[in-house]
Amino acid sequence: MGKTEVPMQPKRVIVLDTAPLDTAIALGIKPVGSIVPERFPDYLGDRTQGIEVIGKTNEPNLEAVARLQPDLILGNKIGLDRLYRRLTEIAPTVMAEGSGRSGEWKDNVRFYATALDRSAAADKLLQDYQQRADTLKQQIQQQFSKSPVVSVMATGSGQIGAYTTRSFSGAVLQDLGLARPPAQASGQRWAIQVSREDLTSLDGDAIFLIVSSFTPNSLTLDQFKSDPLFSRLNAVKQGRVYAVDAEVWTAGRSILAANQILQEVSQSLLARKPGS
Repeated sequence: MGKTEVPMQPKRVIVLDTAPLDTAIALGIKPVGSIVPERFPDYLGDRTQGIEVIGKTNEPNLEAVARLQPDLILGNKIGLDRLYRRLTEIAPTVMAEGSGRSGEWKDNVRFYATALDRSAAADKLLQDYQQRADTLKQQIQQQFSKSPVVSVMATGSGQIGAYTTRSFSGAVLQDLGLARPPAQASGQRWAIQVSREDLTSLDGDAIFLIVSSFTPNSLTLDQFKSDPLFSRLNAVKQGRVYAVDAEVWTAGRSILAANQILQEVSQSLLARKPGS
């Protein structure tokens, strides 16, 4: 949002999104305050204990922010640029251009790490992630005769969506060299809406079904597999539909969530041999 002077080794950091929260924790910094969608993501475990909730998504309580006396505020422009001036009156504020939902999560990790004076540590985390991804990629290639086609989809509010290669989870799957259905591998959007009947956009050798307890009418894994239409999908017939958490696959958008995706892909695709 312009030039901002930030303190060396900030001590009282406030984060206004899950991505900088994930990043800060990964870098060994526990924020004093954070906004949350509904609650802290389960995948972060007890590492969020002691962090004060200062509002919900894109709605920070500015009085609560000021009361915590932060020396640095981290967020992104999406939905929060309108508050930038008021936030800078409280503490130096650094906002990433995007939230990471469009696949730019690694750039944001480096960006937040620079503001936190932890660039070297971030580089190490990303190197370790890439090494882990490369190893898993080789394991998948060894187990499958050709790269399995992986679909990533979600349901809720009477709609069906699919996440593309331009999404956060899509970027992680690209690091694994996993093929995607054509409709999920083209275009500029991070997510697409599809009809129930457009099965070719949804099907693959495996489906990662993003489920959320906060999205109205989000289908559970059992509901999805028993649906008369979805049960016709090849992945359902082969028993290769895996429920994954929206907190990780869509909302995490940083290094800890990316590593969690690697773990879940490994547990799913390598759990048994193809066709078994």
